[in-house]
Amino acid sequence: DLGATNSAAAVFDGERVSVVRNAQGATVTPSVVRLDKQARITVGTRARRFLEQDPANTAAEFKRLMGTGKAIEFPGAGTTRKPEELSAEVLKALRQDITDQLGVTVERCVISVPALFELPQSAATSEAARLAGFSRVELLQEPIASALAAGWRADDDGAGTWLVFDLGGGTFDASLLETRDGLLRVVGHEGGNFLGGRDFDWVITEHLASRLSVVPRRNNPEHASALRALRLAAEDAKIELSRGDKAQVTLAQPLSID
Repeated sequence: DLGATNSAAAVFDGERVSVVRNAQGATVTPSVVRLDKQARITVGTRARRFLEQDPANTAAEFKRLMGTGKAIEFPGAGTTRKPEELSAEVLKALRQDITDQLGVTVERCVISVPALFELPQSAATSEAARLAGFSRVELLQEPIASALAAGWRADDDGAGTWLVFDLGGGTFDASLLETRDGLLRVVGHEGGNFLGGRDFDWVITEHLASRLSVVPRRNNPEHASALRALRLAAEDAKIELSRGDKAQVTLAQPLSID
């Protein structure tokens, strides 16, 4: 699962599926890549910590740019990277986690992609897998993957329809699936590209900002640092709210807003 916000990997050994944990023991890895002045690459949780400290050289949400050909600048290293190159670094990290945990080197993989992905985005995803060292990759639409995870089987009797809702970090998607003669296909798809977890983060961020004596504005470059700090705290609070009714917002250091 090469996601806009987080990515994850699982291995099927012929009998069961095992979700792979990363070096921090988590089942998801932030889709964040940092290049420092020496062009050294940091991926995942360690890179995410630099979204506030060094945002110019730390990239996130580059999945939205897959297939566009747009390069992302890293001024510290004096270089640029394409979205598929950054996605390849995330895939490399997941591949290494599999090797570290299971002691095997994976050469082939299946990557789930949004139903709205067209040829350029799909080709960029395949290129990212190649750059990550995979000799073969198959792309699977995310609503199909969801139906398989929910228990759909090719030997199920009869025809039917499935409605799959996918609330991700960047988008909200709804797909209509049809099953007939042992085949499952997407017959309709719609979604909102700005109705994902990141957008929830901004709603919480703006709520927190409105309670400050000086309200930081998204259109003011001088407020960018304060908003990044609030946004990271908002995301942590949102995650806590998935398991409870209340969450305390804590900042690593005081905000400086002029």
